[in-house]
Amino acid sequence: MAQHFLLSSKAKTLTLAQVFRLTDAEAEEMFRAIRWADTAGEPVCPSCGSLDAYDCRRPNGAPRYRCKACKADFSITSGTLFSSHKLPLRGYLAAIAIFCNEVKGKSMVALSRDLGLSYKAAFVICHKMREAMAEEMKGRTIGDDHPEASP
Repeated sequence: MAQHFLLSSKAKTLTLAQVFRLTDAEAEEMFRAIRWADTAGEPVCPSCGSLDAYDCRRPNGAPRYRCKACKADFSITSGTLFSSHKLPLRGYLAAIAIFCNEVKGKSMVALSRDLGLSYKAAFVICHKMREAMAEEMKGRTIGDDHPEASP
C-alpha cells in the first residue's frame, strides 16, 4: 500500500505560494495526480473500481465523472476526506500545504483566517486530515517501518 499523501515528501514540498499561483485547471490536474497516483491521474470509480470513466462536468464547470461500467457519478473528492465539502480544489490544496508545512501545528482560528473559512469548517478539515494520517499509521510501533499484520 502506498504511503498516505499527507505523510509523503511531495506534500512537504507543496508551498502555499505555489498553490495560489495555480489556475483552476492546474489545481484540478494536481488533485487528480494526487488522488489517482496509481493510474497517472486517470479517474477510478469509487463504486466498482473501473478505470472506464468519462468526464461529464456540471453546467457550472464542476468536475464530475461517470463510470461506464456501473453508471455511477463521482467527483475528484468522492470517497476522500474532502468529500461533502464545498471548497474549490485550490482551497483543499492550500489546506494541505498549510497543515503539512507547519512545524508545530496550526491553530484552527489561524487556518480559518488564512483560507477564509469558518472556524468550524477549518476544524473539521484539519481533524479529517489528522484522522486520515492516523488511519495510515494504525498498527505501527515506534521504529517500525511496516504496519503489523492484521489478524
